[in-house]
Amino acid sequence: MVAPAISVIIPLYNKAVVVEQSIRSVLTQSFHNLELIVVDDGSTDGSAEIVAKIEDERLKLIQQENGGPGKARNTGVTHARGEWILFLDADDELLPNALEHLYAKHLQHPEVNVIDGAFYVRKGTKEVLYPRKESEIKDNYKAFFYREILPSTGHTLFSRQLLQKYPYQTDIRRYEDVELIMRLLKNAKVVTTSRPIFYVNTSFSQASHARPNIQDDFVGHLDFRGKGFWERMCLYQIYLGERNYYSKDIRSLYSTLHLRYDLLLMYKLLLYFRKFHVL
Repeated sequence: MVAPAISVIIPLYNKAVVVEQSIRSVLTQSFHNLELIVVDDGSTDGSAEIVAKIEDERLKLIQQENGGPGKARNTGVTHARGEWILFLDADDELLPNALEHLYAKHLQHPEVNVIDGAFYVRKGTKEVLYPRKESEIKDNYKAFFYREILPSTGHTLFSRQLLQKYPYQTDIRRYEDVELIMRLLKNAKVVTTSRPIFYVNTSFSQASHARPNIQDDFVGHLDFRGKGFWERMCLYQIYLGERNYYSKDIRSLYSTLHLRYDLLLMYKLLLYFRKFHVL
């Protein structure tokens, strides 16, 4: 069999209400040279049965015991045959022609291994656009700090070779995708597109909920040692955004970080000067 150009991987856990809608958004793409791998991560609500009833030779269902989204995505990468991989959560939807546009971007920039697009977030009845510029990224961590890129599930095409080199850490259950990106950006060649790629459906999202154990969260594993300036500032940004979720545990883990007023001042200055296009 000829390998598909793109493998779409959907990790699935108890999303019976919405999973078919997500799958249809992939199978109805104008770009047909794809495979869709759904990794059922031990669902108990009949999700896998819904997937099994969908008839399309491009669809493959893999079932495994529950191990978390990172493990499910790694399983998908192991079985993927495509040159490129796009992860899609089971409650989100690709926009029409999204894969065709992303693959065309690859043809325009054959040297890159990450293609990051714009996306919409559905908040109730509202749709909020998270835009991107058309750009070849020169400094990955600086761009991540300023949210010029946010490679993640749904709107980013990754080369399979890159994901084989940087698998998900399976012991992290919250923001496991951010942890991956922090490692992956060291060797990523990124291009961005202003074209919106997918919808995030926040009605079903659970990512904002803190974990009972901070070690299940990426913020419980921040390591500033040996990092360059912009990578350290990215990690500090994550720390600031998450510290209120784990106020006691985070002070124990990073006993002096809350006293680093120099870092806090630098962080604020970077945002301030950026506002006026100084940086």
